[in-house]
Amino acid sequence: MAVTLLVLLIPLACSALGLGTRVASGLPSLPGSASPAARPGDGEEATTGPVTDEAFLISVRQTSRWAIPAGQQAQRQADNALMSDIGRGLAEDLTTLDDEAGAIATRLELTLPDQASEEQQRWLAQLGGMSGADYNLAFVNRLRGALGELFLVAAHTRAGSWDDEVRAFASLVNDVVDRHMTDLENTGLVTDNAPPEPTRDASITEPAVGPATSTPEVTPVASTSTAGGASAHRGSGGSLPRNLWLIALVCLAEAGLTVGLVRFARSR
Repeated sequence: MAVTLLVLLIPLACSALGLGTRVASGLPSLPGSASPAARPGDGEEATTGPVTDEAFLISVRQTSRWAIPAGQQAQRQADNALMSDIGRGLAEDLTTLDDEAGAIATRLELTLPDQASEEQQRWLAQLGGMSGADYNLAFVNRLRGALGELFLVAAHTRAGSWDDEVRAFASLVNDVVDRHMTDLENTGLVTDNAPPEPTRDASITEPAVGPATSTPEVTPVASTSTAGGASAHRGSGGSLPRNLWLIALVCLAEAGLTVGLVRFARSR
């Protein structure tokens, strides 16, 4: 009988102490515990990290629509054969990329702009008013900045797009852009006082829709610090927490039960 009562009282004591209760670890939840990222066909727009597939294609189109004329312009206004060759190769390769972007957009039923942004058109106009060494310097730094921006957008797309063809195209864009950035850098004209880096249009910098890049929620760890002395273990007004009173009552009950059983055994 005594053993039975003790067994019944043990879970009550454990509950009061909080034993067996799952404690928050403070670690991020595992990927499998979070809601899966939206995929095409789930009613959500396909995303590519911080930019959509559509925004990536728009970036390719608008970059091409000003960089192609700039490359053709360099063949006429540059004062050396190297710069002329760089301009010709850039115009040819971006023409290929522009055509491919248009084909993918058609498959995805997307509409791309038919011209460069207003800012990009201003860049082209500024280059058109220059010549000689000044033109070479401005051309190299302006094109390097614009291609670097497209490189970043393509890299995000390659990492996040759900579309096989878009990912393959993003890889191609990165390869082509990287090669031409290297050619521009090898001219030795990249300087600290270069024109400012281009800023992205709002259409290509919107955050992705859906939880594809959401940060796992972190559950805070319950404090185990003893700093603060007794105040860390007492409730308002200095009274002991309710679970400690319950523990005390359990202990008294067990002690009384034990004494009663011993007296009962001796009387017999």
